[in-house]
Amino acid sequence: MDLRVRGCGTAMVPGTVEQLTILLILVLPGVFYQAVRERLRGALASEQEPQNRLVRAVAAGALLDTLYAVVAGPWLVRLLAGGGEGPVAGVLRQPRQAGLAALLLIVAVPSALAWAEAAWGRRRARARYEPTPTAWDALFRDRGSCFVRVRLKSGLWVGGWLGSRSAVSAYPQPGDLYLQAQYRMGPDGAFLGRVPGTAGVYIRAEDMDVLEVLLPPSAGAAGGSDR
Repeated sequence: MDLRVRGCGTAMVPGTVEQLTILLILVLPGVFYQAVRERLRGALASEQEPQNRLVRAVAAGALLDTLYAVVAGPWLVRLLAGGGEGPVAGVLRQPRQAGLAALLLIVAVPSALAWAEAAWGRRRARARYEPTPTAWDALFRDRGSCFVRVRLKSGLWVGGWLGSRSAVSAYPQPGDLYLQAQYRMGPDGAFLGRVPGTAGVYIRAEDMDVLEVLLPPSAGAAGGSDR
């Protein structure tokens, strides 16, 4: 790869298509591993800094590439180099086989590794350990349809139905909540009935004093998706 000086430091910049391809092969397995891992286990507070995420992705990619080289190194070299006419001549000769190999080694294996790590972590984790970064995420993660009522800092009550068309923010975004149907609320927080023509209500976490989740009184009550 070409090393080009920028300012007071150096940056590795791929100068050819072949170099770009090699760079992607080295980095992308770790990127897919990191993405699937975060999807299954949730974002960790220690990895919110971009440089930390990049370091973990590069390290995971390097480890996977090393394992690939040990297990299937000669085959991968033949697939890439072909007859030795260029760094990726084999890819041009056998695009389908190269595409399947890329799908397996760049996407499938890292994703499976992340899934296995998450499953093992759930089995081994102590009961008091919660990897979800905030209580807000823990409250709404995997939450089914339910009623939600909120007492605002102004003392007013706001309530509604959290269903399939509702939305809840996740860490590290600021907390906010969209309920797909709004209900009229009494001064004590009692639900008085659905607001006619409601298209939902939006509430910011910073405006909340108390938030309460109420399960439907029966399975039949939860059956309606358009509450």
